[in-house]
Amino acid sequence: MHGLRSAIISGEAASNTLISSKEGCRRQTAGGSLTELRIPREERRITNQRREDRHWGVVDRAMILFRRKKLLVKVVNVSSSGIMIDADILPRIGESVAVEFEGFDRLQGVVCWVKQGRIGLDLGDGSIDLG
Repeated sequence: MHGLRSAIISGEAASNTLISSKEGCRRQTAGGSLTELRIPREERRITNQRREDRHWGVVDRAMILFRRKKLLVKVVNVSSSGIMIDADILPRIGESVAVEFEGFDRLQGVVCWVKQGRIGLDLGDGSIDLG
């Protein structure tokens, strides 16, 4: 900041041509997405730490309601409390997404994670009967 003030006072540079370091940082990340930012795990998984089994091939697709738009998405796997979908959307963690399976009532889900086009939705314990 002192360098900027000194340059302006001495007339070495026009004030509108200098960019503060904070503004320069904003400009470098403009248009980028935090969903593409990788956050490394503090500890590495040594076993499957999931509370429940995942089932593949139970259902192939679902209709989701995401930001007032209906989208048909591929269902990767299903558990009794959630699903993993493959979709070309960028939801925020904690965002609400409605899910409809053909022939069933609409379920309300919450985005738990997003990674490389796949999204984990928590639909609530026991919301899906796999029995």
